[in-house]
Amino acid sequence: MNDEVFQKLSKAVTDVAQLVGLKILPINDVETLVSECTRVTEYLQKWIVDQKSNNDALQQLIDAQLEELTATYEGLSALFEINKIIASVNEPWMILRNVLKLLKNAVNYSAGVIILNVDEKSYYEYFGISEAEDYIKRIATEHIKDENTYFVDYNKDSGGFIAVPLYAEFGRYGILLISGYGTKKIFTAGDKKITEAVAQQLLTAVNRYIMLQREIEKRKLEEQLQIARNIQQGLLPKQFPAHEKFDISAQSVPAIQVGGDYYDVIEADDGSFVCCIADVSGKGLPAALIMSSFRSMFRLSGKISTDLKKLAAQFDKMIHEDFETGRFITSIILRITPDGTMEYVNAGHDPLYVLRGNRIIKLESTGTPFGILGDGWYDVEKFKLEYGDILIAYTDGVVEARNISGEEYGFERLQETIMVNRYLKASDIVQRIMDSVFEFSHGVPQHDDTTILVVKYE
Repeated sequence: MNDEVFQKLSKAVTDVAQLVGLKILPINDVETLVSECTRVTEYLQKWIVDQKSNNDALQQLIDAQLEELTATYEGLSALFEINKIIASVNEPWMILRNVLKLLKNAVNYSAGVIILNVDEKSYYEYFGISEAEDYIKRIATEHIKDENTYFVDYNKDSGGFIAVPLYAEFGRYGILLISGYGTKKIFTAGDKKITEAVAQQLLTAVNRYIMLQREIEKRKLEEQLQIARNIQQGLLPKQFPAHEKFDISAQSVPAIQVGGDYYDVIEADDGSFVCCIADVSGKGLPAALIMSSFRSMFRLSGKISTDLKKLAAQFDKMIHEDFETGRFITSIILRITPDGTMEYVNAGHDPLYVLRGNRIIKLESTGTPFGILGDGWYDVEKFKLEYGDILIAYTDGVVEARNISGEEYGFERLQETIMVNRYLKASDIVQRIMDSVFEFSHGVPQHDDTTILVVKYE
């Protein structure tokens, strides 16, 4: 071998070695050249095998990533389709089978079941191989009361399964369960997340349905309460008996749609007037029903007799006997004759005010509220009116009205309002008191029913 060829071969071996990162010995003779050529050749053969192995591993990784991306896409696609069908119906039980079908596209289970309990009704839907249904139903029943997902990735005898209870703070509505029964399916964390997402969409649909039903029921109730309010307001007198010596007016505003306050005025055959103001314990429909009964009592009894002692005894006994324990009525019943003679019974009610000149006379309670004892024992007090006197009766919704600071309207404000407006007509006095109370409590929900009765003796 001449020197030029030797040098070229030596350089070629050295360059190849550097390319693959192999350190070789200095080549100064033919023997060393042959030895290093052999070593470089062996290294290259091993390097090529390693690169092929790495390429195969990389391809496997790429294939696995593609498979995972495909599964993720299928999952997202299924969730999207499930969301569309859930949004398209109001009754979630109508689409349970479609949900199971779409979920199978994403997770590829062999058997799945949804048990849904809504409005005291149970809905059941199964999808998958027929031989697995009994097993799946039993497993679902075992886990239906769980609060968290139960996850088994694989079981060689019965397959893995994912059980997601349809449970939330607003209620417990059933279970969604999928299984790999009869297959070698291994469930992944991604499968679990997709199944939980579907369960959450079902819960959202159930919640939407329940909220819709509640809204419907609420509107129906509001309509019924509005009808009840109109009926109740119709029970209160719109006009009062006309008399040259009396100017009478009253007004009542319930705290909610219907209330338990009542007022009335009856003109007797002897020319006297029997007036009443009453406040049933409690508020809302129960109080309104009792108020309606009391009105019937008052109207019927007041037409028959003007004897306040007998009237009070009847009211006390009837309310005590007819209504549950704890229900009672505070009331003022008074009878006024044209000559200014007044008899009254105050059954546990706030004082009856008599405005005379620049002072207010308070006529306090003369007995317990109607219905408390049921013994019918009440004192009848007398009071002689003078021309220009003004009678003001009210319920505790007036003096107990609160402002945003929690302060009550109180007796002093009521008395000041009466004094300032004493020269007005009875209807204007009533309106001024109402306006004063509601202006004071502006921005605060009405605490109680608000009722005022005014009689001017002229």
